Amino acid sequence: MPTIALLTDSASDLPLALRDRHHIAVVPLHIHFDEQAFPDEYDRREAFWARFAAGEIPRTAAPAPAIFAEAYRQALNRADEALMITVTGRHSSVYQNARLAARAFDGRVRVFDSWAISLAQGLLVLEAADLIERGARMDAILAQLEDARSRLRLMIYLDSLDALQRSGRLALAMNAAKRMTSMLSIRIILEMREGALTLAGAVRSPKKGIRHMVQFCEGKQAERLAVAHTRAPDLAQRLADAIAPVLDFPRDEILVAEAGPVLGAHGGFRAFGVTFIEQ
Repeated sequence: MPTIALLTDSASDLPLALRDRHHIAVVPLHIHFDEQAFPDEYDRREAFWARFAAGEIPRTAAPAPAIFAEAYRQALNRADEALMITVTGRHSSVYQNARLAARAFDGRVRVFDSWAISLAQGLLVLEAADLIERGARMDAILAQLEDARSRLRLMIYLDSLDALQRSGRLALAMNAAKRMTSMLSIRIILEMREGALTLAGAVRSPKKGIRHMVQFCEGKQAERLAVAHTRAPDLAQRLADAIAPVLDFPRDEILVAEAGPVLGAHGGFRAFGVTFIEQ
């Protein structure tokens, strides 16, 4: 039976323990502060947030095809095939670069666009990991991932639009959002649909943001469920507590994790979100 190596990029925000448990290789995106660049790796997160808090403006960049190619070579040293799951191609060139690199490997590397970001992407990676561990073949895994992707839900609360505006991604979240947040003290809710972020609503506080997400979850059930945040563990835990009974999901099985610099660069401090694969 062919063996399959699993890779993803650092935008998936999977905790190190899960990466290690499932033998998931991670290709880091790059974070730029002016002319200085560094890979998006766990041991650099505190430095990223310190510079962000000091007012420096970060940018994110996709790894070059050569970086993906080297990751594929390493993966194929330990497996017959490799599967790369990327952040949404609608907001990043990561998918395109990953595909370009895969062309040199005679079909042994397959690249899948998650149509997602952060732990939403991570949930699809975990889905693939479970399928690989159960002995599924590549075509069956890709078919299952397409099905799961069609049922993947993601909603994000942004406490401020400053980071999104500075990153140049405001248009992707609709310019109407800026007009809304300029009035009184309004925060926005974003939803991801087929890989693109769209404006889903506006609220006046994190508490109401959590309530909005609970309402979004009502009447649904989840196969996999995660909560991500940027420097807001208190809000993430409150959100997890609130949605567990609504989605009929065991509270202690919800993956709660801090997102890294990729989401942080665009979402800023105290963003949080819920993502799940709907049954």
